Amino acid sequence: MNPLLTPPELDPAPLARPGRPARPPLGVLAIQALLLAEAAAVIAVWLWSWRGVQAYAWPGVDNGLAERGLAYLLVLAPSVPVNVLAAIWLGRGGRRARLYLAAAGSLALVQVVLLLTPSAMPVRQAMSDGAAEVAGVFLAATAPIVFLGAVLAVTAKARGWLGAEPDRPRGRIAGIETAVWSLALLLAVAAGAEVRQWALAAAEPGDPRGVYTETGTWQRLEDAVGETTGALPAFSGFAARTVEVASCGYRTPAGLETFRYSLTYELRTADFPAYEAAVRDFWAEGDYAITYDGATLDGVRRITAERSDEIALGYTGGDAPVLTAASGCVERVDREPACVPPQGDPTTDMVRGIACRD
Repeated sequence: MNPLLTPPELDPAPLARPGRPARPPLGVLAIQALLLAEAAAVIAVWLWSWRGVQAYAWPGVDNGLAERGLAYLLVLAPSVPVNVLAAIWLGRGGRRARLYLAAAGSLALVQVVLLLTPSAMPVRQAMSDGAAEVAGVFLAATAPIVFLGAVLAVTAKARGWLGAEPDRPRGRIAGIETAVWSLALLLAVAAGAEVRQWALAAAEPGDPRGVYTETGTWQRLEDAVGETTGALPAFSGFAARTVEVASCGYRTPAGLETFRYSLTYELRTADFPAYEAAVRDFWAEGDYAITYDGATLDGVRRITAERSDEIALGYTGGDAPVLTAASGCVERVDREPACVPPQGDPTTDMVRGIACRD
C-alpha cells in the first residue's frame, strides 16, 4: 500500500522487505542429517571400542579396562551434544549455527589426531592395545560424513542461510541447548560409571572357597588345555609354553597365601580358522561356558570361557594364535608345589614365579 494514497484514518502498511526462506535449503537439511549421522557413528565407535577392550579382560586381573574405556569415552563423547546442537541451530542459521558447525568439524579433527597418537590420549599408560585400530574405525566411519558435510556447507545457498541472522532466538531453543548438554553429561556419567563398575567386577579377585588349593592346580590347567586340543582337527602341537605363578596379594582367614596360575601355549602353524570353530564348539558344551566371542581391537578373534572348577580359558587368533588357561586364587598348602611338564612338544618352555627342580 502506498502511504501517500492512504486515508489519514488508516495506518500505512509496512513496506515489504526481502527476507530469507521460511525453511532451510535442501543442502542445509542434508547437513543436519549428516551431523546426526556422525553423532550416531561416534556412539557406535565407542560401543565397539568398549566391547573390544573387554576382550582383554581376564577374571581377577586388572588390565586397565576402566582407564581405556573412560579414555575413549572422554575423547569421543563431546561430539554427540555438539553435533546435535549444531543440527538444531542449523534450522535457524546465523552466527551460533556457524559456531557449532565449526566446533563439530574441529572436534572430529582433534579426535582423529588423539586416536592416531596414543601417547597423547588421556591415561596414555593404559593405551597399550588397539588404539590405532580405534583410530582407523573412527576415521572410516566419520571421514566420509565430515567431507560431504563440508562440501555442502560451502554451497551458495548454505552460506546464505548461515550468513543471515535469524530473528531473536526463542527461549525454547536456549532451553533445548541446556537440556542437550545436561542429558549428554548425564549419559556420559552413567556410561563412565558402567565402565568402572564392569572393570572393577572383572578385576575383583574372588575369595578362595576352601575347595581348591594349589595342589593339582597346574595339572588341572594342563588337563583343560589337553581336552581342548583333543577337539582340534589335525592338531600340530605347540611352539612354546609360558607358565606364570603370581601372588593374589592377600591371605585367607586361615593365614594361607593365595596364588593364581596362568598358562599360555603358542600354537604351531595350522588351519587356524578350523581351530577357532572347533574351540568355539567344544567350549559351548559340557562343563564350559563361553564368556566372550568376538574381535579384539586388533581385529583378531578372541574366545573366552569358564569352567565349573573356576578355570578360565582363552583362545586368541591372528598370525600367532595362543591358547591360555588361568586359575582362580588358590591357597598355597605345600612349600614346594609340583611342576608339570609341557605337552604338545613346544620348543620353548618358560616357568616364572615358581621353582622347578628339573
